[in-house]
Amino acid sequence: MVQEVSTQKNRVEEINENIDIYLGKFEEEAKLLDGIPGISKVAAAAIIGEIGTDMSKFPKVENICSWAGLAPGCNESAGKKKSTKTRHGNPYIKSILCEVAWTVTRKKGTYLSNWYWKVKQRRGGKKAVIGLARKILIIIYTMLKDNQEYKEERFKEVQMKHEEKREKKLIQELKKRGFKVEPQIA
Repeated sequence: MVQEVSTQKNRVEEINENIDIYLGKFEEEAKLLDGIPGISKVAAAAIIGEIGTDMSKFPKVENICSWAGLAPGCNESAGKKKSTKTRHGNPYIKSILCEVAWTVTRKKGTYLSNWYWKVKQRRGGKKAVIGLARKILIIIYTMLKDNQEYKEERFKEVQMKHEEKREKKLIQELKKRGFKVEPQIA
């Protein structure tokens, strides 16, 4: 039993060494992906192994989402919604991204985890994880295509702009209904 455990440990070390050798060729891309919350060295290696680093084979972000099986279907006819299931895609990348998404949900205070908890309230946990996996794939696509780092500040700026737009819409709606609204300066 002890010998079997030590054999397994040696195999794990050997696999980790092979991952390091493989990632040596894609060190820059792996560092970019490692900056995303929830993505470890092993996940970065698996993602690079599945989608590669050349994003020119996917002309639009929708193409990579569809290829990965993270594009929800929209089957609506005569105002009746039939299904919003995601279609079959690459099962390996889909499962990796879902695992990363589950990891992200446990990190408090990040844009991605906050997004997950908002969507979970409306759509449920499983759909929120698939949506988060898609969002992470879009971030990965953009990072690899434009060679940019993941920066949480960018998302905070976007979130502030969305909140300002929402505030303006709510004020306009109240004014339409006859209320006199003056925003308070904090």
